[in-house]
Formats: sequence, C-alpha cells, structure tokens
Amino acid sequence: MIPFILSGLVLMAGAQDAAPQADVQIAPQVEFQTPEVRLAERLDALAIADPLEAPQLIDEIHALWAHSGSDTISLLMDRGRIAELADSAEIAARMYDHVTQLDPEFAEGWLAAGRIAARTEDWAYALETLNTALTLEPRRYDAYLTIAVLLERANELDAALEAYEDALAIYPAHANAVEARDRLLALRAGRAL
Repeated sequence: MIPFILSGLVLMAGAQDAAPQADVQIAPQVEFQTPEVRLAERLDALAIADPLEAPQLIDEIHALWAHSGSDTISLLMDRGRIAELADSAEIAARMYDHVTQLDPEFAEGWLAAGRIAARTEDWAYALETLNTALTLEPRRYDAYLTIAVLLERANELDAALEAYEDALAIYPAHANAVEARDRLLALRAGRAL
C-alpha cells in the first residue's frame, strides 16, 4: 500500500476496500413542491387542524398567498400595510389600487383593497373587491370573514351567517368565526320562536 498525504491526513491506497463503509446521506431526500401544491396541502391540513395546529398552518398559508413573484407588487403591498398600521387609509387604498391595476390576478391585492374599503365604509367597493379576491382564490377564508362582518353590520344576518359558514368550511378552528356563527345561529333561533 502507498500512503497519500492530504491536508495532514494519511490515506492508504486500497484501505477503503478493507473497511465496510456506512451509507452516508448528506441531505434528506425531499420532493420539490410548487407553491400551488404546498398551498393546497396546507389548506387541506387546515380543514382538519385543531386549534393548536392551525396557527402554524395559517402562517405558511398567508406567506404563500402574499408571495406575488414581483418586487414591485411586494413593495406596494408593504407600503400599503405600513400605511394601514399608521391609520392612513387613503395612502393604503392608493397602494392597493396600484397593486390591483398592475396585477389583476393577485387575490391578495384585491383582499387588501377590500379591507381598506370596508374600513372607510365604502361598502359597495369593499364587497366588489372581496368578491374579486374570492373569484381568484376561492379558499380565502379571510375574505369570507370580512364579507360576513360587512353583512352583519348591514343587518343581513342570514347572508352573514352563510359567509361565516363558508369561512369555517376552510378554517374550522377559527375561534372568532365559530363564535360569530354561534351568535347568529342563536339569534336566528330566537327569531324563530
């Protein structure tokens, strides 16, 4: 055998044949998933998640929904969120309107525009934009919840109840939606007496 010196280690030619080698796996084999596949899997898991599991799924679902693939859209959405947090609805509305014009297929932009329209009590535009978001992404439980709140404010309790139930079909562990649905069911039962 001829020894080889490599960075201070002495290796013997042919020595690897003498000792059995263990299977060394550098990284686990994980199948690549497109964002659409990951989103579908997370939403399926959300439909059966308990209240302790749901928040982690929601975080990932929201991250997948928020990803536009465009730096410009991401910048406008960030500016809109900052304006919302600063209670500057006019600036937020302007940012989200730019988003919906630049990428009319991006449901997150329509949802944000609807949320701001509801905050400023522009009910017609709020319902229009929220329905557009649901047309683009029918699993937006948060759009259903916003619509439910608007309908409840308008005293359209049966329609609000239906919207809460639509949201709960997607996210059954949503505590506020469960509470609102149960409250409206109790009101309906009281009216039926």
